[in-house]
Amino acid sequence: MAGCLRVLSLDYHASNSVKGQGAVHVALFRYQAADEQRVRPHEVENPPRSEAKLFLSEPIGVVFSQALQSELVRSGYVIQESSLRTISGVIARFYLDWTKEMERTFELEVTYEVQSNGRQPFSWSCSFVKSGTNMLAEDAILIKAGIADCIARFLLAAQEAQAL
Repeated sequence: MAGCLRVLSLDYHASNSVKGQGAVHVALFRYQAADEQRVRPHEVENPPRSEAKLFLSEPIGVVFSQALQSELVRSGYVIQESSLRTISGVIARFYLDWTKEMERTFELEVTYEVQSNGRQPFSWSCSFVKSGTNMLAEDAILIKAGIADCIARFLLAAQEAQAL
């Protein structure tokens, strides 16, 4: 993969089993690596020694926000721009390492914040690390699994805290 540039389009499908209701607004998640100009908004972080670059077809913050919206809708929530309840967050790590000979590893770190009218904000962080076989086809599978896992755990934690 030396010197290779790849663009990956994620076909994300909601899959959680959490049930909820009510209106919620999802703000665009910030991608910290892009904010700090270590990578571009579409670019997946990778090891410095890697000459290959992986980009998503849309900015990573957009991909994550849209995935969260689809999971919320699947759960029974209504996405509404004017809702008094807003979910926002920061993607602190969106990293794929394919430099190991036998495996690929995807790492995701996300901090969520739920703001409701007149309530103390609810904040929750998630980390995900998973390895798979060292095949190009594994990239989308690992990334989608990480996003789905962090969102499902967030939904459960937010409901338990009565933030959603």
